[in-house]
Amino acid sequence: MSTGNFVDTVFFRYRTGHKETNAFLAVPSFPGPLPGIILAHDIFGLDDQIQNLAVEFAKQGYTVLAPDFYSTRGAMGERGDNGPGPTATFEQRRNLRRTTPDQWAVADVNKGYEWLKNEGYADPGRIGLVGFGFGGTVATLAAGQTMNYAAAVNYYGDIIYPKSLIGRAKPASPIDFVGFIQCPYLSFYGAPEEDIALQDLRALEATLRQRNVTHEIKTYPSAPNGFFNDTRPEVFRAQAANDSWGITTKFLAKYLKGENQTSGSRPRGLSGVR
Repeated sequence: MSTGNFVDTVFFRYRTGHKETNAFLAVPSFPGPLPGIILAHDIFGLDDQIQNLAVEFAKQGYTVLAPDFYSTRGAMGERGDNGPGPTATFEQRRNLRRTTPDQWAVADVNKGYEWLKNEGYADPGRIGLVGFGFGGTVATLAAGQTMNYAAAVNYYGDIIYPKSLIGRAKPASPIDFVGFIQCPYLSFYGAPEEDIALQDLRALEATLRQRNVTHEIKTYPSAPNGFFNDTRPEVFRAQAANDSWGITTKFLAKYLKGENQTSGSRPRGLSGVR
């Protein structure tokens, strides 16, 4: 598949240890070596919203790899025959996220980094992480377990798991890895809720400060978590989405491109198929 504006896209599979991971790749026609982004999806999988967001980042000059963390469940996001699909309920998707081992998702991300490096699609010293919800959790976990990444952006990922979730799939909370993050770290959160409480955000801030991690945490008290996803009108908030998009693009330009960038509003129509 190919898109306009000099971005080529393709679905493919790469090895992640004992299995293969489905992925979506968006590559701009800019001269290299290019900075890269590994884009981590929310509980909805590798859907059209994530694929189109990958294209938007590619238009800014990044090679973008979006792994499908549900690959072992036979899924390819909304396009999969055996995956969650568009008819799955929100609770079914949440359960799939809960039962997907964190170590599998982190391996998908880290092996994605190796693939980008080995295939020459991105400069290995300028690859960052961007994740939403479940993907924000994965971005935090991956950034805290390796020094590979030059920047990490977490949109409303979990910080402290409830005791009931700790087990084989989720052996430790993301907060246990935050202090080991070596790269600049940016987080966005909406209003505190049951899954992400105010004390969780305070713990995140305190840990980042204590370990001297270069960071910024931006909160939107009038917006729910999930505010960036314009395919979910019940949680989407345009003002928070636009503001966070501008902050994100400037952050990535600074730490992955080494430049100061003035960004406009979040692109419209990210939910539309390109």
